[in-house]
Amino acid sequence: MKTGIFICHCGHNIKHTIDVKKLSQYFKKYPNVTVSEDYPFVCSEPGQDMIRESIEKQGLDRVLIASCTPSLHGDLFKDLLKKSDLNPFLLRRVSIREHCSWVGDDLEINTEKARRLILAGLYSAAHYVPLEEKVVEVTKSALIVGGGVSGLSAAAFLSKMGMQVYLVEKEAELGGHVRALKNIWPARKDGKEIIDEMVAELAGRKNVEIFTSTTISAFEGFFGNYEVTLATPEGEKKMTAGGVIVAIGFAPFDPIVKPELNYGKDERIITTLEFEERADTLQLPENPRIAILHCVGSRDEQIGKPYCSRVCCINALRVGEAVKNKCKDSYVESFYMDVRAHPRGGEEYFEDTQEKGVLFTRANVAEITPTPAGLVIRGEDTLFGEFFEREFDLVVLSIGMSPPIDNKLMATLFKITLDKDKFFLEAHIKLRPFDTAVKGIFIAGSCSGPKDVEESINHGRASAVKLFGFLNLGYAFVDPFISSVDPKRCSGCRMCETACVAKAIKFDEAKRVVHVEEAACMGCGLCNSTCPSSAISLKGSIDMMIDDEISALTEAI
Repeated sequence: MKTGIFICHCGHNIKHTIDVKKLSQYFKKYPNVTVSEDYPFVCSEPGQDMIRESIEKQGLDRVLIASCTPSLHGDLFKDLLKKSDLNPFLLRRVSIREHCSWVGDDLEINTEKARRLILAGLYSAAHYVPLEEKVVEVTKSALIVGGGVSGLSAAAFLSKMGMQVYLVEKEAELGGHVRALKNIWPARKDGKEIIDEMVAELAGRKNVEIFTSTTISAFEGFFGNYEVTLATPEGEKKMTAGGVIVAIGFAPFDPIVKPELNYGKDERIITTLEFEERADTLQLPENPRIAILHCVGSRDEQIGKPYCSRVCCINALRVGEAVKNKCKDSYVESFYMDVRAHPRGGEEYFEDTQEKGVLFTRANVAEITPTPAGLVIRGEDTLFGEFFEREFDLVVLSIGMSPPIDNKLMATLFKITLDKDKFFLEAHIKLRPFDTAVKGIFIAGSCSGPKDVEESINHGRASAVKLFGFLNLGYAFVDPFISSVDPKRCSGCRMCETACVAKAIKFDEAKRVVHVEEAACMGCGLCNSTCPSSAISLKGSIDMMIDDEISALTEAI
């Protein structure tokens, strides 16, 4: 066995807190280590060339790279081994940047920890065997759940690329919340107009089927061949989809959660969405006094909403502008924590709104008290540190975005993880911002966190691009790290079938044993730990590897 160890400096990220030279010299003494080198950037082209030359000249059959987290540059190093005619699954990655360098500044302690981690990887890699990715055929069709702007933009891209699209919307019409908006900033377009244009683009395409007033009653299968059952007004419909984009949007925050605002008890206290609907019919005095409250349902840890909803400040500015355009002599006061006009041009829009006469007061509003004469707002001016009490004719609550109502149901159906705020969680915020942990299932739009209309459209299109890349070839590779069953040891107890979250384990009634649908297996290992007969193993992972890693980590302790 000939192993090559390559230790990355990562510029100064690793080198600054780990003695990489000492490590590379240390591992040269091990009998099965043919090459032990350190390099400034192993992921750079010269660094890759160094590894490639070592594989070819020294005949390496194992490669260990000690650098950053394995999820970063994983495909890059696998491709490198493939090009060098070495099985890519004989590669071992050891994270010494995140696990050592970024943990502390003690050079000696970090170096020793890195040594043990590399040694553990070396012992484990000795048990590696060549594995092959399985090729599965995929259906060139996509299920898009949600008919808002992100779902429509995803459907438009995929259908334009010639892929069969099934667009499912639980409401009677497409468009979501955007359809109700009258003046979307910065486009200054009516929301209904935007939706109608997107729907019209899909209407003439034969490869698009749109289902409204429809829900998903069953979802099974695996990437490339998901079996979907829809509950439509006409009855049950079954179909096969290669992948899924979940774009179910958000739920507007319900201010009833905050009783001090008295929302729902007085018709003069409304939300920004209600203002959109009733702006033309509101009964107001000749020169009305109107208050706008920012961040209602956002940045509020007391009600479990610590995040910024991103759109509330712009919505508040739009309300102030609309009131001033309709009644120049009105008194409009916005009560804010901080103005976060994040989209491009937002700060200029904020300044324009002030110039039109909207007063902005940095404040914490304590309560709204309805009286026959008006609405009394009490709170603290946080700039001057003074308490105030003012009376208004109308109060508009700039509400934030909450997770979609069906988030838990959809999370269970599609095996999507929820984040701490109950939005859908992406696989990796930087490397895989549109993927979920399940291959072939993507998220788009505000169901993964607050976004404005433009962001939601772009997010939907980006998810569609990723899905198209997965399905376009008509086949896909499945990682070999999957479970396999020894039928001679299987007792047919079916405990593994219960434990499998991917539903990849099926019971054979005739043979009274289980088998694994390889394309569906996620390689999580739950079945391995559950099986009382030790009949299931995970390819590429054996007990001896773990034993040897523990031995390396606890060496001389």
